[in-house]
Amino acid sequence: MRALMAAVVSILVVTASAGAQATREEPRIALVIGNSSYREVPLRNPVNDVRAMARTLRELGFTVLAHENANKRTMETAIIEFGRRLAEGGVGFFYYAGHGLQVRGHNYLVPIDAEIDSEAITRVAAVDVDLLLEQMAEAKNRVNIVILDACRNNPFERRLRGASRGLAAVDAARGTLVAYATAPGSVAADGDGANGLYTEELLQALRVPGLKVEEVFKRVRIGVAERSKGAQTPWESSSLTGDLVVNVTVNITTAAVAAPAPSADREALFWSSIKDGNDPTGFEAYLKQYPAGTFAALARQRLAGLAAKPPALDPARFDGAWSVTIECEPYNAAAGYRLQFPARVKDGLIDAQNGVVGEPSSLTMTGKIAADGNGSVAVRGLTGNPNATLNREARGSSYGYRANLRFEGSRGSGTRVEARPCSLTLVR
Repeated sequence: MRALMAAVVSILVVTASAGAQATREEPRIALVIGNSSYREVPLRNPVNDVRAMARTLRELGFTVLAHENANKRTMETAIIEFGRRLAEGGVGFFYYAGHGLQVRGHNYLVPIDAEIDSEAITRVAAVDVDLLLEQMAEAKNRVNIVILDACRNNPFERRLRGASRGLAAVDAARGTLVAYATAPGSVAADGDGANGLYTEELLQALRVPGLKVEEVFKRVRIGVAERSKGAQTPWESSSLTGDLVVNVTVNITTAAVAAPAPSADREALFWSSIKDGNDPTGFEAYLKQYPAGTFAALARQRLAGLAAKPPALDPARFDGAWSVTIECEPYNAAAGYRLQFPARVKDGLIDAQNGVVGEPSSLTMTGKIAADGNGSVAVRGLTGNPNATLNREARGSSYGYRANLRFEGSRGSGTRVEARPCSLTLVR
């Protein structure tokens, strides 16, 4: 029996070590940004936080792109480069510490050179979190982690009528986990020590060997809530479809002396390994081995639910060339106008251009269309006719807004979200 136990343990140790090596060989790329030196309301901890995070991630096998006190151009260029690296596959990890704000339900990261005095300027002066999420969606890599320690008090709150406390909740794209230092709509403190409270707990949890990423954030949530006496509760939105063990260090000594698990523990381990999956074969295998087991009823429920689940819609069903028409009626003193230009949709991502980028009357439209036909786009450009603008902006002034879209078959329609009413029509 002792010989058998020793053989089993040896196999487990070799398997665990091989798994750890395979995980370490998977590409891991991280982009970390910490902004402290703001002209208004500077922060103490973000630069310390980003240095500690970069050091920890390098120890965990990540290639780290780090930026401190970044302006808007630096941040956007870094995000585009990050997306290019992600396209090579593997694991993506984005961490931001600094000021962040939400305007009309959209989140923005604030560069140190931002001068914000209106909602419209926010979309030009700050970095839209959607830019990052779109890069990740387009890369289609296996796993992405987004961490936003950016829920401090909004220094521009008095100037922005549409701004709200904290950050807004966003739906994580497939294969992505988005983590916030505190719950949506709430505010977190900058912290009194060398690191912020949230980042301090996160750094500790990342170093624990063998934890899946969901377990890492559970530890962080418990630690922050306890230390803040409930005043700050971290929050995550996840649609991860694959596993990620951040620290793959294997404790061989512990494995070598561990005794085989009792039968009940083996059943619990079996169930734990399949309970969050969507593959019916796992639940069928559990019921075959444990037909009257502790979790048999739950396994049958999951099988019934998976059988009744409708087939998934193809996210690429709207791919192809489209014609876009934007019509804005006269509004207050602004004249109406009509634009028509081509667009292309690929893998659920829409990209359109009117005119020449950087010249007056130009417009760029980018966004995402879900498999159910609902979509959202960001529109950015430079004005043409001043008479068609709300405040008679000079020709070539920058502007931006968002629009919600709905696609059905070969047609789509949408409406502008902010300021003047405008309609969008799309035909394939």
